[in-house]
Amino acid sequence: MKKILVVEDDLNLGTALIGFLEMQKHEVNYVSNGDEAVAEFQRFQPDLVTLDVVLNCSIDGFEIARQIRQISDVPIIFTTSRDGNEDYETGFGIANSDYVRKPYRLVELLLRINKMIEVETLTSAADNHFRIGRFQFFPDEQSLKFSKGDIHLSPIDSSVLNLLCRNKGKFVPREEIIRLIWQVENIQSKETALYNSISRLKKYLFNDEHVKIENKIRLGIRIKDLNDKSEEE
Repeated sequence: MKKILVVEDDLNLGTALIGFLEMQKHEVNYVSNGDEAVAEFQRFQPDLVTLDVVLNCSIDGFEIARQIRQISDVPIIFTTSRDGNEDYETGFGIANSDYVRKPYRLVELLLRINKMIEVETLTSAADNHFRIGRFQFFPDEQSLKFSKGDIHLSPIDSSVLNLLCRNKGKFVPREEIIRLIWQVENIQSKETALYNSISRLKKYLFNDEHVKIENKIRLGIRIKDLNDKSEEE
């Protein structure tokens, strides 16, 4: 059984898809409002997302996928009734994704779901951690491992570090971090929480002088491995 998040504003199609996937013994959560999709993704922690491209909300499915990609590589299957090649190229341009045109047969979507889950299962064992200097960070375990032992991270600290590691060497705006991790629009309400999290992470990483977390007023926050020559300046 896998956890699948369905983001679809067509209630009839969404209901049919939920019933069909539950018959296949999957655990399914359904979101009809795309503005709630990222928050529900973080709460539910699905193994796969089916994501309508054209949603009756402030952002489209591609933007939701880009926000999800900041925090997770979970497989995404885009669904849309639009015919344009631009949508097709955009969908496949987002890593670990597939694209299905509406109307589709439920069995066709199920085959694509099963295939993506199978590939994800085979590759996840090798791709579920980040190397940061002397440390290895395991987001699923919320832990930092190094020669002197393991450090267990809080869910917030793990989420912040995960976001920084996915953008290693690049500055991430503070506003973007707060919106993605805390899912709030009032950025100032979580600035102190973010600074406290960054302070804790700096202490955890203190044992490696080559790993730096930088906080620049106009640029944002980044994690940098001084030994990694491939990182951007």
